[in-house]
Amino acid sequence: MENRNRITAKQLGVFILSAQVGLGVIALPSTLAKEVGHDGWISILSAGLLSTLIIIVVIALLRRYSHQSILEINRSLFGKVLGPILNLLLILYLSFSMVAAFRYFTEFIKLFTLEATPEIFLALLIIAPTVYLSWYGLKPVARFSRIIFFILFSFLMLSIVVLPKVQFTFLMPVGAADLARLGQSLVPATLAFIGLELTVFLYPHISDQENTLKWVIGANLCTMAFITIIFLVTTGLFGENLLQTQVAPLFNLARYCRAPYLDRIDLLFILLWFPLLESTFRSYFFTTYDSLRRSFSFKKQKLVYGLYTGLTILLSRLPKDFIQATQLAKVVNLSGIAVFGFLILCYFYSLIKRRSVKSK
Repeated sequence: MENRNRITAKQLGVFILSAQVGLGVIALPSTLAKEVGHDGWISILSAGLLSTLIIIVVIALLRRYSHQSILEINRSLFGKVLGPILNLLLILYLSFSMVAAFRYFTEFIKLFTLEATPEIFLALLIIAPTVYLSWYGLKPVARFSRIIFFILFSFLMLSIVVLPKVQFTFLMPVGAADLARLGQSLVPATLAFIGLELTVFLYPHISDQENTLKWVIGANLCTMAFITIIFLVTTGLFGENLLQTQVAPLFNLARYCRAPYLDRIDLLFILLWFPLLESTFRSYFFTTYDSLRRSFSFKKQKLVYGLYTGLTILLSRLPKDFIQATQLAKVVNLSGIAVFGFLILCYFYSLIKRRSVKSK
């Protein structure tokens, strides 16, 4: 195994956390307010616990095939014909996830900060650090992801600053939404935890695989806690009716803060969030290329890497605007839930197949 791609389970946890939080939390409070009103925090906790159970099943699958990724496991489970086809579908999922995250990030910057800048220049500016870090391997990518802790801490401090203005009556009564609405809201809430599936692709790169379960669960619980806090604060501050009309309630929190010599403090927090958006894109960018590299064994790595980068930029130009980019991200996220289901089926099929082999 190449040393530059060798990481610890702790570093994988940070990598997964940065893949989850970047995009999921921005519009989620508004989405859940439309679905279940002020009870959205119940949906977040339920989705967080459900995704934790999925992690347990996924890690159990990986432990049955030690030092193998889902790409090798599929070949063992489904044979030399169906296995590669399923691998191709998984790589396509990673590719579209990467492109969707890239375009969403580009449109986000254009919408909130650099409105007059041509999108192609924004795309080149965004992709440059990702291309540089990913070329040198998973280890520098995972190390850079540690910046997430500083960013999350800053937003938690922002939540504490605006806490005196929160009206807890906006969160009452608890359980006003019926079970049917809460059940329907599990889908958009679960989308916030997309990123866990990267574990099955990167598992062979982990040096201490016995610690993978606790660190990935820890990352998932951190995501759940952070999103829950943001939902409670935004709902208590704006109320569910106003919250439903907002595009990015996370950044509107900063508008309730005042600082000397700063007129738009919310722009500071928007800029602070950019590295997290980059981290989400970078996580899928590296995982996609690494999966392609291990599946097809490219001889001319630099040439393929350059073509891969160029194709990423070209594909990201397909959505015409922010609305289409958002719709593409939703479709890809729904595909992520399908991938979760596929991984669970793989685990149970592996149990059945192992028993049939033993019986013979």
